Amino acid sequence: MKQDSLEKQIEALDQRLSETLEHQQREAKFAEEANVRFEKNVQCFEKYYPDIANAIKSFQVRDDFCLHVTKSGHGNFIPKGMSALLYSQDPIEQTKEQIQAQTQSPVYSLTDYTGYPQKEDGRIHTKYMTKLTRYMIKVREDSQEMIKSLPDSFPTAIIFGIGLGYHVPQLMQRTKFDYTFLIEPDFEQFFASLFCTDWYEVIEEVDEQGGCLFFHLGADHLSFIQDVEKIGEDIGAFSLVRSFCYQHTPGADVNTLIRKWCSDYFRFQFGHGFYNDAITGLAHSIHHVRNKAAILVKESKDIDYDTPIFIVGNGPSLDEAETFIKNNCDKAIVVSAGTSISSLYKKGVRTDFHVLVERPYQNYKIFGEILPEHEYKQVNLLGLNMLYPDTNFRYKWSGVAVKGNEAGTSLMDLISLKTLGRTLPKIPYCNPVVANTALSYFLFMGYRNIYLFGVDNGKTENGQHHSKDSIYKVSNDDDTQGYKSMAIKGKKLPGNLDGEVVSNDLFMIAHAQLEKLIEHYHVTSVMNVGNGAKIANAVPLRADDLIDLESDVDKLEEVERIKQRFFSSLPVDEVTEQYKAIEKFNALCDNILSIANETVTSREQAADNLKRQQRYVYAYRDTALGHLFHLIKGSLLYYHCPLLTLLYSYQDEQFTLEKFAGLNQLWIDYVTEIKEDYAINIESKCDWGL
Repeated sequence: MKQDSLEKQIEALDQRLSETLEHQQREAKFAEEANVRFEKNVQCFEKYYPDIANAIKSFQVRDDFCLHVTKSGHGNFIPKGMSALLYSQDPIEQTKEQIQAQTQSPVYSLTDYTGYPQKEDGRIHTKYMTKLTRYMIKVREDSQEMIKSLPDSFPTAIIFGIGLGYHVPQLMQRTKFDYTFLIEPDFEQFFASLFCTDWYEVIEEVDEQGGCLFFHLGADHLSFIQDVEKIGEDIGAFSLVRSFCYQHTPGADVNTLIRKWCSDYFRFQFGHGFYNDAITGLAHSIHHVRNKAAILVKESKDIDYDTPIFIVGNGPSLDEAETFIKNNCDKAIVVSAGTSISSLYKKGVRTDFHVLVERPYQNYKIFGEILPEHEYKQVNLLGLNMLYPDTNFRYKWSGVAVKGNEAGTSLMDLISLKTLGRTLPKIPYCNPVVANTALSYFLFMGYRNIYLFGVDNGKTENGQHHSKDSIYKVSNDDDTQGYKSMAIKGKKLPGNLDGEVVSNDLFMIAHAQLEKLIEHYHVTSVMNVGNGAKIANAVPLRADDLIDLESDVDKLEEVERIKQRFFSSLPVDEVTEQYKAIEKFNALCDNILSIANETVTSREQAADNLKRQQRYVYAYRDTALGHLFHLIKGSLLYYHCPLLTLLYSYQDEQFTLEKFAGLNQLWIDYVTEIKEDYAINIESKCDWGL
């Protein structure tokens, strides 16, 4: 018995020795391959992603950083703060099983394109969005089976968690993506993957196929959405609207990013701009130049921490601060945003600067009705270049800033470049509502002692939607005097003082833009007063806690200083054909139509056809013909996003191509009508509301 036991012990020891030797051999082989792989990966990142290459070179690993070698000969890793390895003893097989599971029961982003209002108002865009909505409703009524497993090609992959990267080449071998987003909150895991995954092969293959690969490394839930928004702006929202969503690694940070993506996906569905808006903004910009409007041409050279700036929105919390504003309005520059000028007038407070952005004639007409003409002559205007140009003549003085991503801005930039030798400054994050514009203006001009009143971006659960003195009805359902207000429902934001406020999609975007703006200037001195929505990095204050201002301000001198210091007209008397580029716009439309009219016989061919149109249009973006890009870009997004979604929604490819052809014909008709309209209406002011 003892002999048998000894023999078994020797046999076990021999087995363990063999396993140890085999493991040592695996480690030696892995170390040799991993070091070569790391060097090749770094060289590839230097070529394609130099910023990431620099981050790799400067990254300091923790003292206990270690790659463990599995029985299959692959690397394994314990992330910081965790106690378990990421993978089993065979990471490749484990990853194959994960890919199989997630591609057979995939999670897709999907937008419903049947909800646009079906009400035409004479504008080309509204006409074709109504046609699109009705068409998509009919497609839905056919009740075709939806795509189940992930196809061989798909528009976009959004991959949460890089881990050691084993899933990426496997997934890309299975399915070809036009756009791939790789999101990893832990840079160390990505660094470890450089020893385990042949990223150089992945990157070079994507490049050869004409695809796009985006790395979001060290991303948190705030920077991730901002980065994706920037990419959507640079290459188009069609890169995001039909996405296969894949989670590789577990973890709280990854889960937070996924939740953020789901909650903020709506941001990529609208607000693209469209042809009628673009040509109206272009025409209005031409009129501003021709009328010798004062244009924002200079940036601030210093910071003013002293002069108080009251930016007043028309939210219900304006009433909370009424007493403070009345007692201190002579000691601060009062800036009214939009309709708050009427509320302030009723409260007995005169505005120094009124901020407006709306391009429709209808808005110009409304503002002519809500305040006496003589009162406007005591007020200065700050607007954006899309503003209805006759508005300028209503005020004592008017100044105009250019807004980024506008056809008119690109044209004015070209004129400024040719006449002044420089492009015009753009005030950042100045949309979608006038309060964004007002804060952007004064932060840009260097003011830092800023109070926000009535900039609520929502309302309390049972509260009013606007100030009691506003031009709006108390309720849209009653017979009280006033204008109907926009519905505020469907979304919620943390309250400035406590609880939550009810919001909507527009105000959610306005709120996010305010936060980005304050972060952009690294400001901590913006005071957010009252029961509106909380704004990150702004100081939340109750109106009752405000202390009256001590120092007086020479308002007349300060206002004149602003006008003289920052604004000047462009030295041009006429905007000629060399700027309008009508013939070149015709050529752009003709090329889009030529591609769109090609015959396609498969999903992949149809998707490639759309991609060629998109990349052709986006090639105009940062050129001397940038205004032509902005004329067509928004309309392209509003049609190409549903076209792409339609292509990858239904199981039956023949049905899909048939319905694609019908929607594509609407797009062809839309572009044809745009081409015919441009030469006719290049200088036409908005007549919506006449």
